[in-house]
Amino acid sequence: TNNQNNLIENIKYTANNTKGDIYEIIADFGETNLENPEMMFLTNVKGNIIFMNKEDVYLTSDFANFNTKTFETTFIDNVNVTRTNEVITGDELYLVLDLEDELIDNNLKKEQNLIRMSNNILFQKPGYQLKADILEIDLITKNIKIYMKDELKKVVVKTELK
Repeated sequence: TNNQNNLIENIKYTANNTKGDIYEIIADFGETNLENPEMMFLTNVKGNIIFMNKEDVYLTSDFANFNTKTFETTFIDNVNVTRTNEVITGDELYLVLDLEDELIDNNLKKEQNLIRMSNNILFQKPGYQLKADILEIDLITKNIKIYMKDELKKVVVKTELK
């Protein structure tokens, strides 16, 4: 058979921006396609976003599609995000970072420094939990946007009163 893939064990990629923020991705295995060497399929994945002046974000998943040039990553299956006292789980997570600090009209590029989770989202924080289809976190402003794909369905929120 003609095998077009290479399997690599114990992978770690690290990148940082001019602010000193660090993004690292670690996997037990990585498989790259010889036709597109920038793309890698990872297994048993951990991602860490370590900010100089903000809360760090930790990610895990069973698999991920990872671009070794841009660090754009799609985490797949059993996705877990942890930051401070929040835990978010879901089926898929898309992460895009602005490692170049490129500015457009004095604003960071759109679709940069963003986490977008989709499907079976469960957001838990002390005192409440929330279920939704889509959750977006702007890593710069820390703003969170939560919504459903179907406008007729509603986000479910449960709170605990003390």
